[in-house]
Amino acid sequence: MEQIVYQGKIDSDFVGFDQDAIFKMDDGTFWIQTMYRYWYHYEYRPDAVILQEDGKYILSVAGESIEVRRLTNVIESTIDGKFEGWNKDKEYKLTNGQIWKQKRYKYEYKYAYRPDVMIAEINGTYIMYVDGTTAEVKRVR
Repeated sequence: MEQIVYQGKIDSDFVGFDQDAIFKMDDGTFWIQTMYRYWYHYEYRPDAVILQEDGKYILSVAGESIEVRRLTNVIESTIDGKFEGWNKDKEYKLTNGQIWKQKRYKYEYKYAYRPDVMIAEINGTYIMYVDGTTAEVKRVR
């Protein structure tokens, strides 16, 4: 028997499904895609439904569906200044006062001034999402 867990809107731009995509709903909950499937579809604040069936959660948007699970440890903030991508042991100061450090080597240049940041704990690992790019991080302060 299926049960509606959520019915409303995605609280931002929606660009479809991709590996480990995170979706913030307008009720403040966060959900992550649990299986790989790529589907591109852009829509601003689309309608979304999450159903629970047979112990699994299924997100449906624009007629397409994917299995998701709820995330409970997500931090939202802004980089305090300029973001110049990922590089070795780089530290990132957030406007909420926290400082995070890149945990594993990854080099990717991307410039943005005071971009929004989301840090999600996924299976015991913290992943920082900034302006369409991600890296594994650990909290310094």
